[in-house]
Amino acid sequence: MKARSVFLLAASSLPLLFSAARGAAFDVATEYRMRMLSYKNLNLNSDITNNQSFISQRARLGFTLKDISLGQHKGEPQSMDVSIRLHAVGIAGSSTPAQGPFDRIAEHYPNTALFPFIENAFIKTRNLAGFPWDAVFGLQSFSLGSGLLLDDDGVGLTGISSKGSLPWLGMSGQVFIFQARNNRMESNNLSVFGFSLDLPSEGTWQLNELIEKDRTTQYAAVTGCTADAAVNPTKECLIGGATRWFSSVRYSLNLGPMVFDGEAALEKGAATPTGPHPPGSHITYNGNAQVLKAKWKQPLWGQTQGIIRMVAARGSGDNPSTETTDEAFFPSQGHRYDGMERVGFGEFFAATPYDAFGGQSTATANGLQRRASGVIIVGLGITPPAYKGVVLDIDHFIYQSDRNQGPSRTLGSETDIRLRYDVADRFSLKATAAFFTTGAASNPTQNKARRYLLEASARF
Repeated sequence: MKARSVFLLAASSLPLLFSAARGAAFDVATEYRMRMLSYKNLNLNSDITNNQSFISQRARLGFTLKDISLGQHKGEPQSMDVSIRLHAVGIAGSSTPAQGPFDRIAEHYPNTALFPFIENAFIKTRNLAGFPWDAVFGLQSFSLGSGLLLDDDGVGLTGISSKGSLPWLGMSGQVFIFQARNNRMESNNLSVFGFSLDLPSEGTWQLNELIEKDRTTQYAAVTGCTADAAVNPTKECLIGGATRWFSSVRYSLNLGPMVFDGEAALEKGAATPTGPHPPGSHITYNGNAQVLKAKWKQPLWGQTQGIIRMVAARGSGDNPSTETTDEAFFPSQGHRYDGMERVGFGEFFAATPYDAFGGQSTATANGLQRRASGVIIVGLGITPPAYKGVVLDIDHFIYQSDRNQGPSRTLGSETDIRLRYDVADRFSLKATAAFFTTGAASNPTQNKARRYLLEASARF
């Protein structure tokens, strides 16, 4: 309690300290979200009951002292911002973060008892030393491209990033280096660095490059190492670390009624086994993924319009016949968390091209049954015209594993129904119902699962 009081007193004192700075603007940003959630059959197995209901909360409070003058360099003005943002997440009710499958989500955050932690603490400079680039130093929010390869997911990344325009073809660029986290291994011993280039055309082309230097001791999901019936029956290889390279090309277009966003990525890399393995062999990585999203806004009667959207996504799975190559596309910190819930394609299954939620989510790295990897997603949705400000969304998704040693690759299907009401982009009410049908690759009995949500959120 004493630590909480000191922390909140320090936060409340920031406006008084910032007001002493002259010639600078002071911004305060707040955000709060409460969700009432009910999950049915989280294990995807009606014989092993796992129903959970709880209230999920997320709160943010940010302070920024903007446009602090740093004088001029060769006639060009220099300035900086100093920003601090606090973030708190937590749940209340019958569930706690220690209960699966929410324990894996809880491991992502420094604290899940609705006690504030520092999400951002950084200095942002403009035109420093005459260079027309913005640079950010410290703990900052960051997403590479669409978040397929890298996203801080609400905890920030510590390091340096810089972006600005380039003197060719209207291009802009970004470089970064961060100390990050391997969410699969619950380890902070991961460094990431890379760059992105944007080339505007009718839409925008973006080239992304990410390198992961992972020094975490872990098992690689390959099949070429010596089996130990008690410890390692799947013949996975113990490695002391790995270097993985991710390259992606993204194209986004917003042209009248049509919105399109597509990204294709490759994964390469290598690791050296530290345990029993075939003589002289190395572990190599060779995966790929694709995500395509499109939306069409169709004018209807009066001033109304309807929306049709589709998604197709795929991540490669591991081929068990290549004993020392892991073909499963799997970045260590892609976008997958939103508060104490997962985010992805589908309100319940929340699938990405490389993992999903429910069932085996705490027993395997990708949330699927053992020896299944890679996720294929096809989805179609509609939004009819709003009625008195209330918007209805209906979406249907079909999921398959890219590879599975079992007889089936069907993971399941899901139908989501969502009602939402927004007021001036400041206040929002939402209600959703997600109905998931288990496929044979998740559970041969093909039973049902559900997720119900009521949400209120506000920001200023």
